[in-house]
Amino acid sequence: TPSPCPAPATSLVRHPMRGGTRAGLVLLPFLCRPPRAPISLCAVPTQPAPPQLLVPSSQPLLDLPPLQTERQGHQGGRSVKQHKVRQHVNPLRTSHQTLLDLDDGWTASAFADPTRHLHVDIGCARGLWCLDLAQRRPDWNVLGLEIRQVLADAAQEDASALQLRNLRFFPCNANVNLDTILAKAEAAGTILNSASLQFPDPWFKAKHHKRRTLQPPLIRTLASRLAPGGWVLFQTDVLDLAVEMRQWTREHAGGILVDQVPDESDWGVTKPAELLGLTTERERACFELSRPIYRCLFRKPE
Repeated sequence: TPSPCPAPATSLVRHPMRGGTRAGLVLLPFLCRPPRAPISLCAVPTQPAPPQLLVPSSQPLLDLPPLQTERQGHQGGRSVKQHKVRQHVNPLRTSHQTLLDLDDGWTASAFADPTRHLHVDIGCARGLWCLDLAQRRPDWNVLGLEIRQVLADAAQEDASALQLRNLRFFPCNANVNLDTILAKAEAAGTILNSASLQFPDPWFKAKHHKRRTLQPPLIRTLASRLAPGGWVLFQTDVLDLAVEMRQWTREHAGGILVDQVPDESDWGVTKPAELLGLTTERERACFELSRPIYRCLFRKPE
């Protein structure tokens, strides 16, 4: 039985935007009816209920503690020299259909040793995670792809300042350029060994889903160019997007990429050992806000 409601009363309510006050009803008579929800409408909880995590609690959502970067004063995020960069970019615009001008075997000049393990991070934004990975794994070559040129250029400046010869950033649309990038890299003996797509723009409206980063051609490129034994990691905090990425990869990879968790509803797969302790800015924000992260991992059989 719901708790009895007090009689309707009128009080002055401060307007949150204008800073003034206005008269308003605090409680209305219809609120005293039995609520449809299990919680009483007359009772205001002192603390919000924690979100329900959609993965087993025994399987960690985040790999803690996060890497403590040695760089000081790095802004990260979408900031470049104190200026914010536009978050949403329509990848279908004509200006984003341009192919990069790359030489065959471009990795020979981009990396100190082009034969090392190559990892590609698709949609790397400001590049902070790639910078961490390149320093953590000096035996790897890391390539960050970002459609917003101002972010990719700023990330490349950081890599050059740190004299990281195993890290490179390209400003490009991955759906347009990835296959060409990897095909020309193979001329120098560079093979894709691993890839990641972490917290891409979800483009929530159904009519905008065609703008999402992971499209069938990109999946087929990853499946065909990935070396045997290689892996692809997907992460997001949007369940709808996670479901789509998993289903589309299973459908369009032609059985070449194998989901490491058979259960489609299980999002608690552990990261590859090489990435343990490395977290993106979004991951750390989700942990602080107790938000779930949906993760899936695909491997190419040897």
